[in-house]
Amino acid sequence: MTSAIGLRVVVAEDEPLAADALARELRHLGCDVVAITGTGDAALDACVALRPHCCVADVIMPGRDGLALARALRLAAPSVRVLFVTAHPEFAVDAFAEEVVDFVPKPVRRARLADAIARVRRSVTTGDDEPKLLVGERGALHVLAVRDIEWVQSDGPLVWLHTAHRAWAQRDRMQQLEARLSPHGFLRVHRTALIRLAAVSSFVATGDREATLVLKSGARVRVARDRIALVREALAGLVGK
Repeated sequence: MTSAIGLRVVVAEDEPLAADALARELRHLGCDVVAITGTGDAALDACVALRPHCCVADVIMPGRDGLALARALRLAAPSVRVLFVTAHPEFAVDAFAEEVVDFVPKPVRRARLADAIARVRRSVTTGDDEPKLLVGERGALHVLAVRDIEWVQSDGPLVWLHTAHRAWAQRDRMQQLEARLSPHGFLRVHRTALIRLAAVSSFVATGDREATLVLKSGARVRVARDRIALVREALAGLVGK
């Protein structure tokens, strides 16, 4: 199998047979496996020394686990993408909080791994470390690109992630989502609403000290009175870029 980019990959897997099998599959997909390690600490050292495109890691490993490895790589080797291949689906939400590229469950299907490697390759090619959220629905997990979210609405114990086409309900805290999304162009405009500034089509004054944001999808989001000046300033700054 040929590819435009021969990805250089470090494998972090503490089961030798599983590590060898994974390395074979990665080579079949056009990857250059530059190191196979059995611990998170060894994987970190290999990534710092070899600067691969990607570290393909299990979540549960001796010593430093996969989540801690992903956090450490963001500081020590931020260009290294992290892809999890694991039999522990319960860590999926935590994994995407660490901004990993993908989360592939074991037993590994070749087509699923190929899709994940293609996602890594696109990220390397474009230089795009696009942030993503993992959302659940009816027992299935879906990867949602942050750039597709127009606004977030708090509704009791739920938050609704609104895209142009649908909304995803999640059990999460607005404060936590605000902290994760603010670095990616989101602004809190109301106690119950967080919007992506780039999704705003117009700012409409609807009365004395009242305002509404019209989003590109046509959705309308009310702005709290004490946030109007902040929203105006943020939108003006966006236009000025």
